[in-house]
Amino acid sequence: MKNKSIGDDYKLKNPHVNLFYRAMRITTFLLFFCSFCALADNVNSQTAKVTIKRSNVTLLDVLNEIENQTNYLFIYSNDINVKRPVSINVNAKAVNSVLAKLFAGKDVAYQMEGTHIVLTKTEKSLNEVSVQQQSKRMENITGVVLDEAGEPIIGASVKVQNTTIGTITDLEGKFKLELPAKSVIEISFIGYRTKTVVVGKEKHISIYMEEDTKALDEVIVVGYGTTSKRKTTAAIASVNAEDIAKVPTANITQSLAGRAPGLIVNTSGGGINNYSSISIRGGATPLFVIDDVICEERDFRNLNPEDVEQMSVLKDAASTAVYGARAANGIIMVVTKQGKAGKMSINYSFNYNLSQPTIMPDKLNSYDAAYYLNQGLANDGMKERFNAEEMELFANGSDPHHYPNVDWQKLAMNTFAPEQRHTLTVTGGSEKVKAYTSFSYYDQQSIYKNNTNNLQRYNYRTNLIADFKEVGVKVTSGIEGYLTKSREPLSTTGGDYGSVWSHIQNKLPWENAYNQYGQLNNIPDNPLAEISPEAGYSKGEIATVKANMGLEWTVPWVAGLRLKALGNYRLTADRQKDWKKSPVMYDWDGNPNTPSKPSLEKNYWNMSEYTVQAFANYDRTFNVVHTVSATAGIEANKYMYDNATLGRKEYLLDVDQINPGPVATATNSSAEGTRARAGLVAHLKYDYASKYVVEGSMRYDGSDNFPKGKRWGVFYAGSAAWVISEESFWKNLKDRHIFDLFKIRASYGEIGLDDISAYSYLQSYNLDERGYLLGGKFYPGFSEGNLVSKDISWYTTRSTNVGLDFASLDNRLSGSVEYFRMSTKGYLTSPSNVAYTDPLGTSLPQVKSDGESIRQGGEFIVQWKEKRGDFEYAIGANFTYFDSFWMNNPYEAETDLKNPYKRTTHAKGYWGIGYESLGYYQSQEDVMNSPKRQNSVNLGAGDIKYYDFNGDGIIDGNDQHRIGKNSSPRGQYGISIDLNYKGWFMNMLWQGATSKDFYFGDKLQGQGSDYGYLSVIYDFQRDVWTPDNRNAKFPRLRSTSKYNGSNNYGSSDFWLVNTGYIRLKSLNIGYDLKHKVLKRVPWITKCDVSLSGYNLLTFSESNKYDIDPEIGNTNLYTYPVSRVYSISFNIGF
Repeated sequence: MKNKSIGDDYKLKNPHVNLFYRAMRITTFLLFFCSFCALADNVNSQTAKVTIKRSNVTLLDVLNEIENQTNYLFIYSNDINVKRPVSINVNAKAVNSVLAKLFAGKDVAYQMEGTHIVLTKTEKSLNEVSVQQQSKRMENITGVVLDEAGEPIIGASVKVQNTTIGTITDLEGKFKLELPAKSVIEISFIGYRTKTVVVGKEKHISIYMEEDTKALDEVIVVGYGTTSKRKTTAAIASVNAEDIAKVPTANITQSLAGRAPGLIVNTSGGGINNYSSISIRGGATPLFVIDDVICEERDFRNLNPEDVEQMSVLKDAASTAVYGARAANGIIMVVTKQGKAGKMSINYSFNYNLSQPTIMPDKLNSYDAAYYLNQGLANDGMKERFNAEEMELFANGSDPHHYPNVDWQKLAMNTFAPEQRHTLTVTGGSEKVKAYTSFSYYDQQSIYKNNTNNLQRYNYRTNLIADFKEVGVKVTSGIEGYLTKSREPLSTTGGDYGSVWSHIQNKLPWENAYNQYGQLNNIPDNPLAEISPEAGYSKGEIATVKANMGLEWTVPWVAGLRLKALGNYRLTADRQKDWKKSPVMYDWDGNPNTPSKPSLEKNYWNMSEYTVQAFANYDRTFNVVHTVSATAGIEANKYMYDNATLGRKEYLLDVDQINPGPVATATNSSAEGTRARAGLVAHLKYDYASKYVVEGSMRYDGSDNFPKGKRWGVFYAGSAAWVISEESFWKNLKDRHIFDLFKIRASYGEIGLDDISAYSYLQSYNLDERGYLLGGKFYPGFSEGNLVSKDISWYTTRSTNVGLDFASLDNRLSGSVEYFRMSTKGYLTSPSNVAYTDPLGTSLPQVKSDGESIRQGGEFIVQWKEKRGDFEYAIGANFTYFDSFWMNNPYEAETDLKNPYKRTTHAKGYWGIGYESLGYYQSQEDVMNSPKRQNSVNLGAGDIKYYDFNGDGIIDGNDQHRIGKNSSPRGQYGISIDLNYKGWFMNMLWQGATSKDFYFGDKLQGQGSDYGYLSVIYDFQRDVWTPDNRNAKFPRLRSTSKYNGSNNYGSSDFWLVNTGYIRLKSLNIGYDLKHKVLKRVPWITKCDVSLSGYNLLTFSESNKYDIDPEIGNTNLYTYPVSRVYSISFNIGF
């Protein structure tokens, strides 16, 4: 038989690389196709014809209808009364003839420029002035209109004051005018302040426009659409996409902390391929939606930050109900960048980062560690580990082989770990076809020496829009994907990146790393062996490709009606290879050890998913003040997966493939399955004069997680807003800019949650190794699995939200305040303490309970934004605080429920159950006269004293009660500062958390099960109780934690430390070279350089204990979060 390598077999069935490069070829084709489109001439649609039959509608309705049926875009100023009533009945008429009919006898003139139509006011006096000026000497000038970032403004109106002379800017923001000498030109565009310029001798002028905060109303992305921030009735926060792109982090999750109220970001550690966890208002993991399609969390984590156009945080039922059963914990919505009409634009950005741990624990040297070890032994009347002569050898370093002083951190770690990111984007197109394409590469190296660990990530994306306005059809398509490759250490003693860190911290300073011949010393958990190139590894590859296509049709015979369809397909191939192997180590005399034999495990996951959507959207304004928006549609999703695991152990050869492993040790397993969901969606919104807004949402959702009859659920939400500042009685306050905006809003809704084990309502059977013999042949048996119940269904979350939005002082000051409350019911539980469960032989099945949990709290955001001459600044702050507790905990034992001091039901904000400490026993008399734990023998001065909570004269479990604060913060906040002055810019974010408690773990307490265990590892642990130091942080040293019944190490508030903090999360300082240095280089459109940092400063009580306040591990054994220094360069052509 011919042997076949499993590696070759994998390449055929799981073509990660082929998958990635196949998509790359498609992307490259689209890039060239779209580039061609970008260079193509604009299509002249002056021959376009329209059919309009409308009676007693506004001029705006007719103009919108012309835009829908053609490729034209109307541009006009506020002087044009677009709300006046008109009637028109034309069939297949040219646009210019329709306009002539509309404006016959009116004071409006139109000018057709390519695909733009400019409407201007015409008055007799202006015409007379124009005639007079014809006799004046005329001059030709050219110019370009740009925004504050130097980007061209397309379609800006440029006209000579008091004349009918004018034009609009083209796709590059350029214009050309013939005008009288010394004229004054006026430039205007929606959302920008009108600007006037006196024309002198210049033949070419550049005009920079400033945003008009009064005219701008931020558009935010919501479920299956967009809305205006001023008109929204829901709790929605926006994250500035430009800000997160500037933060030098390994992934997008780490850049979100402190960016928006209600967005809770917790970082559990650093190192290779580490991510932050995200929750909204303290809930579980939210739903992630990218470009209208629900995606996995890792798709979001692996986004290229520079591809993000908009990001919204949807927090209440009013904003999430349209997504039904998976949206109970809120939604992170992302819209990626699209192409823009105009010439091709190429941008390249480069970041080079140096990262290191925020805190490097200060470990004791050999002499000091030995001193405290001896002291602990002496306190218990035991012989010292090191005598005076040995202590002297530690002190003078004269015998480094036998009495060394090893700095394990220096031996195993570099000062910095390098990172780099490169991103190339290409965008452009015509009015009909627009495209955006990006490529990104990220490389993260390890801080450990030998550089065997790393992460690479490749991203690509192409978004294409084809807009055929003449038939009302818009086609969108996109291809995106990412490929990640990671390698982490893996040996028989070190399981991952973090365990290597823990072994570095836990090594004794008198343990030699190498023997006398420079070979790896054979000691337990030698981190140098774990990061050695000869050690094993854990390699991972994830390749994901997604493709989507959408179709939108504006129905010509029903004003305001659009039909949309979208299809998305995702394919993921995931591969993991774990080669567990330890290198050979040697004793002091050079004798090699016999390491454990290697083992190999390979895991393969293949996943595919498709999503289809079909929606009808209706948006129409009646009689100027009545606006109705409605959405109805269906969404279906199917997810398929299969995975396989195979492995072998006890390898005799150092060959990391399956076949060389002994067949007798072979293991294998596999699984496959399908999941499906479907939902019907409806949304209705009514807006009266931008004053009163009412919305309602509903989703009829189905999930195969539940049995027939309970698979479908109805989820709904209602909300309303009153924009008080639009009322007539508010006019004085608005005109004086005391309150430019004042809006109150409220929402209520019920959302489902289907986050339970799949098919848990089906009876399962286990293949049992036990069986029976029949005719000399063994037949395996089956055993029944757990009992099941058909009484399982959705969890339900009821959400209430009340908010206030305001703007003041000419919109320079703005903000929002929120109150929220969420109640979740329907938890599944197995009834316990039931009399007949014992004879039944198994537990009862899970059924719905009356359990209920509550989350409630408040949040606010406030911002001041102003521009004074060349100086522009913005200062913002946001804060979120919440509480979560059980109103009725179905999982709580009855004995705990009856104890008001221990039960979790109705209990808020505590760390756990433990003793309340009273400091130390200060004398033997104090010991004799105070309550004690019954098993705490040999107590003495300097041991921890506990409070007799129930007053019975002894310390036992009945004295334990709820202690401390939550280990995760209940309050988080962010403070941002943005400054811009003559090309210089600075962005700063301070982020922090309110009080939270960290519990000192056993190693930090000085616990050890063996006599002579090193009880003091770090410098801050020197502060131990002695007769001369009675207010010490740590109790007197002991020979072992078990010496006096572990009195000092019982769970108590003594070991809690507050890790609330504020830290300089990010800082970016740079200069825009286009402002002055490269101002006259037209072929460079943007160019800036900057220096930035991440986690630069931290202020916290935990600093003095070498604890990063964001880390939850209790022993400093988790790799800390990273501090990053970065240099960035961006250039565009």
